[in-house]
Amino acid sequence: MIWKLKYEGEEKTLAEWGICDVVRKLKNQAMDSVIFKVPGNMIDAPLQFAPQKVIQIFRDEQLWFTGIVTKTPIYGSAMEEFHQYTLSGPWWYLDNLIYQQIWKEPTNPNDDSSTLGDIKKSHLILGQDIDGNAITIGKQLCDVIDYINAAVGQNVIALSEDIDLPIYIPFDECKDLSCAEVIRRLLRWVPDTVTFFDYTQSIPILHITRRSQLAKLLLDINDLSEFHFVPRYDLQIQAVVLKFEKTHKNSGKSWKTIEIQRHPTNATGMELRSLVMTIELEGTQSTHIKQDIGTELIQINSETWWQKHLPGLNNVSNFAVQDPTREGNLPNELLSGSVANWMDRDVEEDIVTAKISYETEDEIVHDREVAVKINTTNAQSKTYRSLISYVSEETVPEDLAENIYQSVSVLQYEGKIRQVRREISNTFLGKIINVTGGRQEWKLMDAVVQTVEEHLDVGETTILLGPAKHLGPDDLSELTKSNRHRFSSRNFHSRTTAEAGGNSYVEQGKYGRVESTSYGPGKMSKLSFYDPANTDRKISIDVGELDVDTTVCLRLEDVSDSGALKKRYTLSSEPFVLPVQN
Repeated sequence: MIWKLKYEGEEKTLAEWGICDVVRKLKNQAMDSVIFKVPGNMIDAPLQFAPQKVIQIFRDEQLWFTGIVTKTPIYGSAMEEFHQYTLSGPWWYLDNLIYQQIWKEPTNPNDDSSTLGDIKKSHLILGQDIDGNAITIGKQLCDVIDYINAAVGQNVIALSEDIDLPIYIPFDECKDLSCAEVIRRLLRWVPDTVTFFDYTQSIPILHITRRSQLAKLLLDINDLSEFHFVPRYDLQIQAVVLKFEKTHKNSGKSWKTIEIQRHPTNATGMELRSLVMTIELEGTQSTHIKQDIGTELIQINSETWWQKHLPGLNNVSNFAVQDPTREGNLPNELLSGSVANWMDRDVEEDIVTAKISYETEDEIVHDREVAVKINTTNAQSKTYRSLISYVSEETVPEDLAENIYQSVSVLQYEGKIRQVRREISNTFLGKIINVTGGRQEWKLMDAVVQTVEEHLDVGETTILLGPAKHLGPDDLSELTKSNRHRFSSRNFHSRTTAEAGGNSYVEQGKYGRVESTSYGPGKMSKLSFYDPANTDRKISIDVGELDVDTTVCLRLEDVSDSGALKKRYTLSSEPFVLPVQN
């Protein structure tokens, strides 16, 4: 078997490069690495492989590892001096890039009608696409890998086409996570998933696979140099009960609802070793506005209507209305409240005019011109209500309890295998192990490979088996950590709308009740004058007391005053002769 290393376009065997003590470590949900040393290099010698450069290692022309130089320690002792190099696998990119998502924001924040543009934020809502729709874990993982490749400027990770995680999760709002942390956070909802890279392609392929879909590998116990297996009955979960708690709000009032998912379907959550989680989701958020409106039918021909608008006429007699007219044609007068556009009703100012005649004890008025200004509307007397803002509730992920149960209800085997051969075997990561030649249950234990350490020079492989770290010693409490510090996504609608909350502007009514009147001079047939200090002193002019057709007015006449001729004004008529009464 021939081992080669390619660096900066130059390909040579490991021996030609002077490389020895090659160790490859492969890990689930963590960074793979290759460590090797170049003995004989003096501590002051230049580095043979520069940091941040990509190196490929081949086994018999087949790619075996692709990594970036991340560490270059130099060692010295009385016995030897050498350079050591660490190559980090593609997970290094995931660890060293903060994941960002596209959010919408106004192109002009000072303009309410501004168009929306795109901006990247490290404020994340996992499980949601740019349009605000829920997406599966698989879709979210694809977006993370696309983000990595776009950020690096070339494809450094390819996601396996057979990825099958069609599982929806509650919207998970978080901030400032690396791409690696995002992946781990997503996979906490599917605890039996294993991540591993296929290094045989020029672009390493990332596989993310559930335990039930991993390839099985059967080993003979006689081929193992060391082993131990421990069945983890203590990790088996008997039931999963998820309680989705939603807080709904409507115009200042709030209430909670709970929807329960359980698996098996008869689970209560009271079983020992049952997983019970209360998961906060956002409920509906709505705001209503209401307005009480009072109206009355406009009746311009009615004396009562005019007396209501001209209160001074309430105690007159012989009241009459002539020639009433209006500028508008809406049927009702607005008496109380105000009309706004959200009511979908019309309102306008109107002026109503007429000529009125009436009598009082002191005057008789004919054809006095009056006008009344009012607000008219086609609204009715009622309470108008309207929804001014609404944010829909977050959807409960379908079958989430069942998917978690499938991950944690199966018996897990923990252990270690050490195998020494002339040459290391194919990689074990991404497989489940069964062993023959020992106990009967080992043939079907389906132990998941979590870590593989391969020493190339001595042909030794060490394999760690068992559940993922988040199913480890603190098993039940670790499982709940995926939810313990999680809160409902209060901004899941903002990513697409750029609104800080579900509230909208409340439009106030533009027109309330208005009423003003005006009087013309009119024509009077009686007029009385009183002394304010003594009402018994009165001057009364009443046309009705005239017995003939004549005009009484101020006239200039001659008078004798103490023998002197003078003039004076008198209120009188022309001289006339009363007609003879028959």
